[in-house]
This record gives sequence, structure tokens and C-alpha cells, in this order.
Amino acid sequence: MSKYKVHLMGGERTGWALDADMETTYESLSSLSDLIEFTSMEAADVIHCVWEWPLLHLSDEMLAGKKIICHVCNDLPKTYEQSCMVHADRIGLWVPISHLCERQLNSLKKNNIYVPYAINKRIFNENFTHDATASLRKKLGIPVDRFVISNFMRDTFGKNLHIPKDQKGVELFFEIAHSLYLKGLPIHILLAGPRRHWIRNRLREHDIPFTFVGEETKGDDNTINILESKTINTLYHASDLHLVTSRWEGGPRAVLEAAATRTPILSTSVGLAADVLEPDSLFQVVDEGIERIEQQIRENILDQTLKPQLQRVLHNHVPAANIGRFEAVYKQLENIPPYKLLQKQVAKSRKVRTESGRVMRWLHRNRPGSGLRISLWHEFHKPPYGGGNQFMMALGHALGKLGVRVEKNRLSHKVHAHLCNSAWFAVDDFMEAARAADFRMIHRVDGPIAVYRGTDWKEDQKIYDLNTRLASATVYQSGWCLMRLHELGFHPKSPVVIPNAVDSRIFHSAGRVPYSPDRKIQLISTAWSDNPKKGGPFYKWLESKLDWSRFEYTFVGRTKEKFQYIHHIKPQPSKVLAQILRQHDIYIMASEHEACSNALLEALSCGLPVLYLDDGANGELTRLGGLPFKQKEEVLSQLDRIASNVDMFRRCIHVQSIEEIAGKYIELFKTVLDS
Repeated sequence: MSKYKVHLMGGERTGWALDADMETTYESLSSLSDLIEFTSMEAADVIHCVWEWPLLHLSDEMLAGKKIICHVCNDLPKTYEQSCMVHADRIGLWVPISHLCERQLNSLKKNNIYVPYAINKRIFNENFTHDATASLRKKLGIPVDRFVISNFMRDTFGKNLHIPKDQKGVELFFEIAHSLYLKGLPIHILLAGPRRHWIRNRLREHDIPFTFVGEETKGDDNTINILESKTINTLYHASDLHLVTSRWEGGPRAVLEAAATRTPILSTSVGLAADVLEPDSLFQVVDEGIERIEQQIRENILDQTLKPQLQRVLHNHVPAANIGRFEAVYKQLENIPPYKLLQKQVAKSRKVRTESGRVMRWLHRNRPGSGLRISLWHEFHKPPYGGGNQFMMALGHALGKLGVRVEKNRLSHKVHAHLCNSAWFAVDDFMEAARAADFRMIHRVDGPIAVYRGTDWKEDQKIYDLNTRLASATVYQSGWCLMRLHELGFHPKSPVVIPNAVDSRIFHSAGRVPYSPDRKIQLISTAWSDNPKKGGPFYKWLESKLDWSRFEYTFVGRTKEKFQYIHHIKPQPSKVLAQILRQHDIYIMASEHEACSNALLEALSCGLPVLYLDDGANGELTRLGGLPFKQKEEVLSQLDRIASNVDMFRRCIHVQSIEEIAGKYIELFKTVLDS
């Protein structure tokens, strides 16, 4: 077998996580000199990329004839929220860095071989004495009697240094630190890394003692405050606990670094954390994290986790351990065909390039959607109506605010792209008109409808027949929807994930009734449909279990149940519903198989923590802004836990705005038009 000529790419050249992955991958691959040799992109027959974004922004012509390997460096459903993933079929072999991602890729039936993140053990190690630690803390100005909690992530984007980065959950880090400080515990926060503006400001505002290792600047410090790995290694040794509060991750690399330095760590259960850390080092919800750190301060409960976590890193997460895995990757390439540029793609690219170029020049002027004309295909109804209707109305308004010319149910040569909602539009009219027009269709799919409604698969099959015939790209409403539909055998055209969002002019938390322990706790549930899978029977069961001297409960919408104590209000217009939501404290969600519930998003947007059935995408939307239940036996204890910490759970809520979601649709339109 001849050697593969390999071009390795994907680093950022900033010294951050992707560059570390490039370095350790290169070190492992360098041991396979009988199998591969490194070369330029032009000369390569294999493109090996540690990050999908730069790979999927290359032209088809540059990749044609080459075998493509790509690492998944982030949470897989979040990776699919990028518009460039419409080109993901270029990737012949995926490399998941966690077992969670491996399972997800298997669900999608993607060729993959697990190769975990690795770290340089020559840099990150446990070789640091007690005296050296004491000397370092003294140099950093940290009092000897302080419990040092460290964090070295980037917590904001460069475009706005004062808004927290959704992924990293720095608001959750602050919530934990602030709660510990108010309890009088002797904490000291140790920060490093760029773009720490938000957390520094919050800690100062609340007089929480901290040390920042770096140069404080008002502007973007991304090229200034990325510290050398050797320096970061010493900072782990100055820490009593490293705290990770990410909402989602592929890594984080901090898990490996803390384990390699025998630093106690507490992390949300994201990415590869569950592969490396002991159960005691993982937490699911903020109040659990606070309790675990209190125990660590008083009882050192994490000491027993250090040895097994270090052993896992040494066994699985160093470059030497990945040599055999990468050898399996390259031997698997024999069965992976090179990316093929079809003749019809070449011909079509010549035909549409002039028009596409003209459209794209329009799109880069002023507002994000300036010059873009989109037709939304949906059976629009005057509210109150179902969640899909509410979303399509809100999306149309948000697109218009961003400069898009929005049409409804119109197929014309003036329209650049069409967004069709599942099969809930005049399909026959659209199909008839489509025969005589050159167009791009983005298909927003629903379901699986048969699972949700408990019916046959005719509606789902109708949707996917339409998708196969006409779609240029497909929008799933959640990662759960992406995984579930693929498991059921549906494989739509060029899928991406774009969640729903609600109209922020209506559903917001401003003016909500403050929570008070001096009154009854106000519970609420909502549903447009009276389908029992929307939770009606559960709410009836819960009615018989609640302590009515402590709770009041309102249900807004349609249901087949007759309530004795729950106050039932018929469906309301959105503005009225939002006002009602803001008068309550906790939202209860028992709906099954939801792809991306608008009712749930409305409640979260109005500032309500959620007790939710752990099914469908409910947990994906709620994350740390509430608590799940799987069995009825869990419900009352989980409800009590939220009721005891309503304001804390409220501060942990995160939802994307309809403007953010509209921006993702615009990026998708641009990507499809530029393809």
C-alpha cells in the first residue's frame, strides 16, 4: 500500500484549543511515517482537518478527488447549527473526540472512528511541590487561607466583550461564586485567558475577591492574554478547584488539563467530561454545584477522584495513545471514496454563478439581509394558534427587521429563496408553480409526526418525499429532532439545526411579578392542542398530589381534562398569554416527543424556570434553567427543589432571541445561494 499524502489543517494560530489539537494530532500522525506523509493542500490526496468550519468553506473544486477526514470539536447538534454544515456530505470520515459524539454520529449513520482529545503530558503534569504552590500563591497575592476556584476559558465573543458567550455559561460560574461568597465561604477566584471582561466586572461589582493573570484591557485581548501552556499548568497547581460551567462542549480541554495536574475539578456533564471524570466531579444543575463545592471546602470530597482521573488521561488522552487509533483511521480510508464533484455540479455552477454573485453582493450591504427576498410558505392563522404558526409569524417579522423582503406563499422569479414549513402549506400549488421556476427551497421539517400523534407514517413520508424532490437544504428544529428522525430512517437533503424562538416584543421577562416566599407559589402550564401527549393527563394526576396550601396552578389552552383545583383558562392571544406567564413563578412541561416546543420557549423567555418531562427536546431547550423528571415519583421532589431556588434557576435561563434565529436563517439563505 502506498503512502497517503496528507494535508493537516484547521488551527487558529492563536495558541488556543484548536491549535493544541493540531499539535497533538501532528505528533500522533508523525509516528505513522510508513502510512502517511505531510504535504500541501494542492498535492494532497487526503485533507485532515481538526475543525469543520474552514474545511466546509473551501470550494468543491479544491476538495474534489480528495479523501476528507474531519474532527468534531464541539457538541454535534451545536455543530449542525452552522450553515456551512449543508456541505457536510463532503466529509468521508468523522473523528469524534468523545464517546457521546461517537454515539451521536452512529445515530446519524456517519462513518466515524473515535480518537479523543490528547494533551501534552510534558507540559500538563502533577510535578509541583507544596512549597512551589505556596510561593506561586504569594506571588499572585492570594491570601494563604483562601480556597482558590480557577477558570481559564474565553467567556465572551470579540464582537461584544460585555455579553456572555452562551456556550461557556460564565453567568453560571458567577452564580456559583456569588452564592458561595454570600454564604461566607473563604473563596478567591483565579482567572486567566482572553475576553474575561464580563466576569471581571461582575466580580468587582459584588466585591468577590479575584486575581486575573494577564493584562487588563478595554478592547479585545485575544492576541494578548492567551497564556503559554506552561504558565497555565502552574495556575492549575495554584488552584484548590477548577470549575467548568459550560452549557455544551466538544471538550473541554480543561477537563484533561485539570486531571493531568491532579487538580480537583467540578464540571457540567458536557462533551468528554463524562469520559474522564468521576461522577463526583460532575454536576447537572447550579445548586448541585454549589453544594458540591461547599463539601469540598469542608471535607475535601474530591480527593478520591484525582488518581482515577489522572490514570484515564495517561491511558487514553496522550498522543502516544492515539497512534493506534489514527492508524485505524487511515486504514479505514481504503473504504472511503474521495469527494467527487459531479458533472451536473460543474455545469450548474457555470449557469448560476453570475446571478449568485449579483445576489451575494446585495447581501453584504448594510443590514444582514439587505437585498434578499424570501417567500415563507405556511398556512398562516390569526393567533391564538399552534407553535409552528407563532414561529413563522415571528420569523417573518424578524427577517424584515434585518432587511429581508418577506413574501408569503409566493413563487416568483424575483424571490431568491423559499422557506417551506414542513407540509403545512399549499404543497400542490407550490409543486405546480415550481415546475416552471428556477428556485432554492429551504425545508423546515417537523416531527416525527407519527411518534408525536401516535398515527401512521403517511404525513412524515409526505414531508420527506417533498424534501427529496425539491429541497436545497433542510432545517431541523433541534438536535433531538436531527437524531430521532435519522434513527427512524429519514435522511433529508443537507440538514442543519436552527431552533425556534419567540417574538421578543411579546414574550420577555420585563415587568414580571417578583417571586416572594410570603405568598403561594404560582405554577402554570400551557398547550394549544388537546392531544393527551401535550400533558393533560399528567396535569390531572399532579392536581391530586399538590399541597394546595402552598401552590396555585393555572392551565392556559385546550385540554380534554376536567380540573378541580387547577384554574383553566381558554387559549389566549399572545400578548395576553405573555402577561399571564409573567404573573407566575414556575412552568410545568409534560409534553412528549416535542421537536422544539414554542410553549416552552415562551415560558423561558418570560423568565419562568421549568420542571419538564425529560423527553424530546425539552431538556435541550431548558438546560440549567430548570429540572427534569422521568418518573412521576421524581416530580414533587424536583418541584420542591425549584421552588426553594426560584430566582437562582431564573438567572440560569438562556434562550436565543428571534433576531439571533433570523440571523441564522439569513446565513443559511446566503450559503445556499452561494453554493
